[in-house]
Amino acid sequence: MHRIVLFAACVWMMAAPLSAFAHGTDFRLIGKETVVAAEFFYSDKASMQFAEVLVFSPEDDRVEYQNGRTDQNGRFAFLAETPGDWHVKVNDGMGHAVHATVAVSAEKPEAKTAGEFLGNRLNEVTKKKDSLFGEASMGIKLVFGLSILLNLLLGLYVWKRKS
Repeated sequence: MHRIVLFAACVWMMAAPLSAFAHGTDFRLIGKETVVAAEFFYSDKASMQFAEVLVFSPEDDRVEYQNGRTDQNGRFAFLAETPGDWHVKVNDGMGHAVHATVAVSAEKPEAKTAGEFLGNRLNEVTKKKDSLFGEASMGIKLVFGLSILLNLLLGLYVWKRKS
């Protein structure tokens, strides 16, 4: 009896295979949503390749909405879900940083500078560059400053001893 039930169950499973309850993958092209694409580069127009990017939404300026890296051409894109001022921070890890504010409206994203927020149109993108330190911590800046002072004092000491 058990063998008959087992045989019937096997025939039934082979005759009517069930679809697997797994998920697959797919894609779609985004055309109507507001996609913001930007290119980041140095003052000599060389692209900021593979630099770290943090995107902050208008609702939360502490936790990033999206993060990633620029491509080999210094480009990065994100999908802005809500209108408002989106903040993009790019850091190459070698002391160069760009801070940009992108104003996203329902129609089209528009880059704004700090002057435009005050009613004075200046540039296309707000850039805050700390060419030497980037976004280094206060401790690193303090150690660097003390190192410069100690090196100057040591140089003066050596120069005095030679003369």
